[in-house]
Amino acid sequence: MSTCVFYIDEAGSKDLYSIPIRPDKGETAIFCLFALALPLADWRDFDREYLRLKLCFFEKEISGSRNRAEHWEIKGNELCSPHNKDSQRNHAFLRKVFDLCDRFDATAFAVTFLKDHTMPMPPEARYCMGLQFLAERFNIFIAEDSTYEHGLLIVDSRLKDLDFNVSVSYSSYIFGHQTGRLLTNLVESPLFADSRLTAGLQIADNVAGALFTNHYHYYCRDIPGAPDYSHIPPRYWPRLDSLQFKSKQRYEDYVKFGFKVCDHRQSP
Repeated sequence: MSTCVFYIDEAGSKDLYSIPIRPDKGETAIFCLFALALPLADWRDFDREYLRLKLCFFEKEISGSRNRAEHWEIKGNELCSPHNKDSQRNHAFLRKVFDLCDRFDATAFAVTFLKDHTMPMPPEARYCMGLQFLAERFNIFIAEDSTYEHGLLIVDSRLKDLDFNVSVSYSSYIFGHQTGRLLTNLVESPLFADSRLTAGLQIADNVAGALFTNHYHYYCRDIPGAPDYSHIPPRYWPRLDSLQFKSKQRYEDYVKFGFKVCDHRQSP
């Protein structure tokens, strides 16, 4: 029996947005909390393989930076950006990242919030809510998988105070909530790490970019000012769906899926 690591990253802004949306101001109509499950025992292997991929595709950029190759990051939102829709290099790299995920039996989970632009849910509350949902799915995944005994959460660090508040909320849920107390396959509070030092978080970020933009196009393409992500679904949805967790058992007569969409938009 071994340990599974859930690498957790976010995509999109947690804050409110305008109509029309102003992408140049960092506004997004959705927020996605994404997780990629990978075997802890294989972390050396997927760390080095991901490093080789970066050096293969972005050697010039890495050489021209002040960072070690391990610390240099290519972000998922850049790989999937509309201005890069015709970049053969970016899409070839992202396909290789999906191939890496397949080789290491990765499994994907996500909560995507469709935000309301007039009365948005507080950003920290949205993040904590998403993490609780993910934890429930993680626990089912560990319970059903004969390979794993425990699951550990590693989260992309943001601000120190926010990290602390998220950890407190998670611990309160695990120990104080009726459902949370049942999640016994998960160990420790979330551990926060700098993505520059953690290949698992960098990989998760790349795949999260594909899911975020896929959902953005599907749910929000008609909102004025929304970016045009129409190039994403045909390229990446089949790969994303193949990574998505699907429970082997039925729970309350339903199969549990790894991707959940929470629509918080007010009805017109």
